[in-house]
Amino acid sequence: MSLPIVVSSKQEKWDCHQCGFCCRGSLIPLKSDDLQRLSNQNWEQHPEYRNVRILVRHFGTGGDYRLAHRADGTCVFLTGEGRCHIHERFGSQAKPTVCQIFPLQLVPQDRESVLTIRRACPSAAADLGRPLAEHAALVKQFIGEHRLSSDPIAPPPLKHGDSRDWKTIRRVLQCAEQILTDQRYPPVRRVVHALQFVNLIGRAQTKRLTDQKLFELAQTLVEVVPDESEIFFENRRPPRAYSQTLFRTAAINVARLHPLCEHRRNWSSRFQLFQTGWRILRGSGQMPNLGHVFPQASFKDLESARGALQPEVYVPLTRYLEANATTFLYSSADRQRWPLLESVRGLAILFPIGLWMLRWLSFGRQPTHQDMLNIIVALDRSQGFAPLNGSIHRWRLAALSTQSELERLSIWYSS
Repeated sequence: MSLPIVVSSKQEKWDCHQCGFCCRGSLIPLKSDDLQRLSNQNWEQHPEYRNVRILVRHFGTGGDYRLAHRADGTCVFLTGEGRCHIHERFGSQAKPTVCQIFPLQLVPQDRESVLTIRRACPSAAADLGRPLAEHAALVKQFIGEHRLSSDPIAPPPLKHGDSRDWKTIRRVLQCAEQILTDQRYPPVRRVVHALQFVNLIGRAQTKRLTDQKLFELAQTLVEVVPDESEIFFENRRPPRAYSQTLFRTAAINVARLHPLCEHRRNWSSRFQLFQTGWRILRGSGQMPNLGHVFPQASFKDLESARGALQPEVYVPLTRYLEANATTFLYSSADRQRWPLLESVRGLAILFPIGLWMLRWLSFGRQPTHQDMLNIIVALDRSQGFAPLNGSIHRWRLAALSTQSELERLSIWYSS
């Protein structure tokens, strides 16, 4: 049963500006109709694609095959001018469904599907283009053609051993949204408030509470977490050594997703990746040479106090957090069946990671708005990246939550 479509209330905007970033490093799974269209296009007869594999086996969801990549990680159909070869020769409707619909994203619940945008597209991260409502017709067309689903999904559990219906989970998500979009506070305080919110719910014996009592508890916590969080800002201190190590392992995985990073599939690249992992665990000396995008800097350079940034630099990151919170994208689209409390932590850690990446990317100069937009692309990609969706990352988030280290990381890297 297809759900009615509602447009995100965050007044998101987007149009394609042909930057080609979505064709760099992205995995494009292909359904049967995608494969048929590609077959009808007879690429094997095109001089540029003779003896070139355009498909490879795909072991994720969405299809048995995906579009192939070149050695530098770009899509096999990306032209030297940064455009899609399929689009140039046959038009936009000839492309795979994923390519046609990106970055539009449906977030289904039980009564409706919310239409939002993935900010892995720089134009979406910057809210450049037409209002999102003007793209709704395309989404509805794809649903009518059964190329896109808006069927209801099950709600995420509240926490381990405590599952609720959508009505109750939605109420708790709305409380988290209220905290993360509270314009009275700067973004770092909102993140810390949200972390305190889920920590307090996590400690409560919620299984003994009715749905109404749970909602009343959540509402009460929305009011008290600003006072509960004040101690972290009064007693600001560096994160502990173990939390820095855990944090770096997550942050380097996100940094690898920067849209200008090249990841060649050869033994040299694998060895460099091993070296990168070792340096991250050691945490001393020079930062690894990651995709020739980030400048040379030391771990000490990135992990020492730097000072507050200009407020406008935070704008894309703030918009990213707010859009995720309002649409519930962080809790349902990429991390289905993660408990709600873990999903909030998974979103919150992206705030200090983004600021850590900004320190590295702009080392030796002033950070720019464009720096942050490219970082938002990486942050959004990370929500569909296996190393940041699995059991290891869930364990990492739990470890960082035991002594409120996520709160301290967020404060440390914001100042």
